[in-house]
Amino acid sequence: MATLLGHEGAAARAYFAGLAGVFAPALNFTGRNRRPPRDPVNVCLSLSYTMAHLQAVQSCNSAGLDPLLGFYHRPSFGRESLASDLIEPLRPVIDLWVWELLRSRTLREDHFTLDKGACLLGKAGRAIYYAQWEQASTPWRRWLRLQCQQLAQSLRAQGLVWLAQPDADDEAC
Repeated sequence: MATLLGHEGAAARAYFAGLAGVFAPALNFTGRNRRPPRDPVNVCLSLSYTMAHLQAVQSCNSAGLDPLLGFYHRPSFGRESLASDLIEPLRPVIDLWVWELLRSRTLREDHFTLDKGACLLGKAGRAIYYAQWEQASTPWRRWLRLQCQQLAQSLRAQGLVWLAQPDADDEAC
């Protein structure tokens, strides 16, 4: 597992270094950084991954899966490992969406401010971001729901674990 994680880390560094070449220099994106993000690209990536993660948690709960019990991401106190597993295939799609949001100047440099080394998305930028997110994330939510439903069916069919039956209200989401 340590070797696999080492390969993943090296691939992520190379990927984000390459990704830096497609964003406008004015965005100051030189690679992935977090807590706090230091440039507009990292603000948008972090926010988007967080939003997708929340949708994955909701999809797990709706399917009767425990979002804390994942396969690749090891369980850790308070970490929804299954939700983290589920959003991995969406990351490149989200990255492309963030690139388009910034390339098209739907979000611009003036939507962001710097405060003590942290880059912040201002109120006007947040309004634009969330409206765009709602439009773009519909197929991603659908895909997450389908993945969770299929996983729950497979686990039930194999008798591997007992899964809670989702509430009727949850299925409508």
